[in-house]
Amino acid sequence: MWKEWVVRLLLAALTIPSGSREGETARERVSLPIEVLGADGTTASRTVTLDEAQSDSVRFLWLETHGLHYASEASVQVHQSSWIPLNNETVTVSEPGKSYGGIGGGFATLVMTVALPKGTVVAGANTTRFRFNGTDGLASGYRVLAWNFLNGEGGKVLPPQEFVEDDPESWKAPLGDTASIVAGKELWQHAPLVASSLPNSPRIEARCADCHAQDGRDLKYFNFSNRSIVTRSMFHGLSELQGELVASYIRSLPVPNPGRPWNPPYQPGPGLDEQAISTWAAGAGLHWVVGRDADAMPYLISQRGAAASKTESTLRADVPGLDELPGQIKPSLFHPDGNLSPREIPIALQLPDWSEWLPRIHPKDAWGKAFTSSEFAGRYDGGTSAESNYQVGRKQSLRGLLAAAPKGKVQGVVQGFAQWSRARQALLRGVAGAKAPWSPDLTNQVYSTQLWQLVKTWEMMQEFGLEGRGRELLGANADLRTWCNTIPEDTAPSEAHIPDGPAGVGGSALTNEYFIAAWYELEIILNAGNHQHRDRSPVDWVYVIGRFRDLYTQTHQAEPTRLLVAVIKAWQSSDPHLGPNNLREGWRPERNVDPRIMISSVWAPIFAPLPGEVRRALTNALLSAWMDKNLQYPVAQYLPVQGGLHESYTPSAGYGDISGGNVWEAAAKFREAGVGAALVERLQLWGVSYIDRAARLQYH
Repeated sequence: MWKEWVVRLLLAALTIPSGSREGETARERVSLPIEVLGADGTTASRTVTLDEAQSDSVRFLWLETHGLHYASEASVQVHQSSWIPLNNETVTVSEPGKSYGGIGGGFATLVMTVALPKGTVVAGANTTRFRFNGTDGLASGYRVLAWNFLNGEGGKVLPPQEFVEDDPESWKAPLGDTASIVAGKELWQHAPLVASSLPNSPRIEARCADCHAQDGRDLKYFNFSNRSIVTRSMFHGLSELQGELVASYIRSLPVPNPGRPWNPPYQPGPGLDEQAISTWAAGAGLHWVVGRDADAMPYLISQRGAAASKTESTLRADVPGLDELPGQIKPSLFHPDGNLSPREIPIALQLPDWSEWLPRIHPKDAWGKAFTSSEFAGRYDGGTSAESNYQVGRKQSLRGLLAAAPKGKVQGVVQGFAQWSRARQALLRGVAGAKAPWSPDLTNQVYSTQLWQLVKTWEMMQEFGLEGRGRELLGANADLRTWCNTIPEDTAPSEAHIPDGPAGVGGSALTNEYFIAAWYELEIILNAGNHQHRDRSPVDWVYVIGRFRDLYTQTHQAEPTRLLVAVIKAWQSSDPHLGPNNLREGWRPERNVDPRIMISSVWAPIFAPLPGEVRRALTNALLSAWMDKNLQYPVAQYLPVQGGLHESYTPSAGYGDISGGNVWEAAAKFREAGVGAALVERLQLWGVSYIDRAARLQYH
């Protein structure tokens, strides 16, 4: 008997797979992600074994892809079927990605299904092949983050244990010796490059270090694989060996590496604030991008999920459903003197991944001497990476200021970033202001210049440890975890007057509006001016909130949670210690968005996905919190005797129903919306006293 047992054991051992070669029938775990990176026509494959019941049930191929940016960039072949090009006609993209343009739209990561004729897969081994069809001059491939077969009911056929995630901690440098690392660093900083892998691609002035973080820490931080680094090096004209040298240098960097290329930097989600500051830029992960924005409302209302000791399943289980919320919706959650963390509230808006941060063309290749001799270039590094006429001695560069600062000293940094932003505006006015009308090429040049500044800002925030020093940089009322500038907001296409339409970023109004929304959202996450607002800086709240409607017009995806987070942060941007008599920094309700946003017919579609009882509770809570704040100050502070102190503020066209008006005049609409009679009476009494004083002092 024991001999028979040994024979069976030996036979079983012979069936254990020794590799992942195409065509193997052994049942082994499928490694993810699948990187389809390389020259035109590059393929990658995975083989799984199905039993007869599984194969008979298959109706769809399910994919989660990263980096599909244009129609038919990729194709897939299942078993012996014909190759299927992946585009918006051949696949069904899941929401919300579909509403943002699907393949070729705003989102870098998409979930999609491909219909498969019955009999496409068989009992036994089935190989699925993925192909990179060809570059558009920007792409060098894509990734399949997850895949499966679906049955007719939409259930996944292959169990989760069939798959295994590649672990970056197991990666090794292709060439780990010191000489190779030194050579890789030299290539990173100085190797001449070409624009792309297209035939006859021109030489460019930029080097690797120019478009990325100067020391390459971004590729290590976001865990770009050796394969991806080698592929991209070859895309820009280096040899395979040179690419391996560069990858070896990147692997050697002594910097944290919590991110992944597909996880959007700073994507919000529960528990993020409890993590180390060094992991913040990695974001909460794609799994915290909710399918519908309304599904995130319980996270806003409950304010739960901030404990680092909780698992993700516990974080999700702790949060009630929408129907359970009304009793928990209290004015204190929305009070202007509070400090809501937008970093903790998940949203349905997938923020740009790191590759979408990187400029498509470096400013010195876009503008030549106009850039290299500009104050904009010099304020970054004083001209050390570019031939510059900028006088460092007269105006110190940001990198020079930070590098020379004694430990713990950060004076002048906030002003330096503000001056750098103004220098960018001056450069773009000079090089692009006279080149109207807009074209895709001009948009690419201008937008890439904005992206370059964003990447270099990230570089300095990381390299000099600025992200956790908010109170040193901005004062005692600021968040500890914050950026100290408006450069995320400055990256929005609208900031450079890039228009919607074919000349917009991404070639459409939809994608242009997506990037406007995404970069404004990033500003709210990174620097909402928590109790540090000055006039309309760092965020012009009425304008930014107004853009929610512009995005909704394109996507028809309502975002009530993300909108309310913005409204709350707008209210919480004023210094709670300063009253309305301080026009620049104090509480000025007429200069902000007000609770009428909840009863406006124009804004009603944004809140339509919420149950009626939830909308009523939100309206009551918001109005009550707003009134509590207003009544902290006598009317005399809103309307001082010195009329010159009262500056008129007219909101942008189209926003008058939510800002700058006499809110008490909407008392009847608040009653219709279910606001309590006592609260409406408080609003009206405050309005009467306001109008009476304005009339006596002859305010107009």
